[in-house]
Amino acid sequence: MRFSAPKPVMSRPVRVCSVQYALRTISSFEEFATHVESFVDVADDYDADLIVFPELLGVQLMGPTSGGGEPSEVMRRLAAEHVDDFDALFKRLATEYERIIVGGTMPRLEGERLLNVASVYFPNAEPVHQAKLHLTPAERNVWKFSPGRDLLVVDTDFGKFAVAICYDVQFPELVKILCNHHGVELLVVPYMTDDRRGTCRVTTCARARAVENQIYTVTAGMVGSLPLMTDLTSQYAQSGIFTPADLAFPMDGIATEAAANVEQVIVADLDLATLDRARHHGSVQTFRDSQSDTLHTRFDGEVLTVRRHFGG
Repeated sequence: MRFSAPKPVMSRPVRVCSVQYALRTISSFEEFATHVESFVDVADDYDADLIVFPELLGVQLMGPTSGGGEPSEVMRRLAAEHVDDFDALFKRLATEYERIIVGGTMPRLEGERLLNVASVYFPNAEPVHQAKLHLTPAERNVWKFSPGRDLLVVDTDFGKFAVAICYDVQFPELVKILCNHHGVELLVVPYMTDDRRGTCRVTTCARARAVENQIYTVTAGMVGSLPLMTDLTSQYAQSGIFTPADLAFPMDGIATEAAANVEQVIVADLDLATLDRARHHGSVQTFRDSQSDTLHTRFDGEVLTVRRHFGG
């Protein structure tokens, strides 16, 4: 019997840079901005299309935030005092460097609700926002965050991507909704964990989501510490860029991985067209086979899809 080769598909490349960022005490917003821009500049040197910072990047500004008080009060003041400057910084960087930037997360106020929000910044365009949907006990009880309600899908020249913030990646049904029903092929995971166990949870789940849905996943973790700041005194991360586990990809499903607990960047070239081939001609076809399953949870929130070109 003669087997015909799969038809070639057009390449859809994207170069991704994950920033494994170190918390440290700073004295001003300008100091924060300089440090953030230094990493964007490094990613620009690598000609990265998409740059990803870790969860709660904005908490470094707790140092310049005036006053003490309970951790939740400090987090609310941080949201009230620095969100506009945070947005202005990343909007400028995205436009000047002509990159898409996931600026980690920043606490934001929605009325009286305090949310942990990942923002995606584009050249010459307004940012879009994804709030964290699932909260850890510390986030609920110490920082007094409220959960988000909706999902965001970003449709770009290379394909669709979404953001799952730390704990959210540990819920497979959420990612399957994004992939099966909204065409997501790249999942970005900003995270912050305080020990190796937490990092292992995020990493293991990110790799599992890549295999289950035949997608790429990118994790960006936080290292370093803010002395005497509750739940921020010690962070652990080992960021990575992960692939499905099949013939067209690295044998271990790891495109690249950072050294543990060291501030650095990692960069990988990904081709989303390779996912198309794997989904139709791979050793396993989990994406296709899961589409007929009826085991997914119902999602009652809104799914917002935004279209962005590289130039905004």
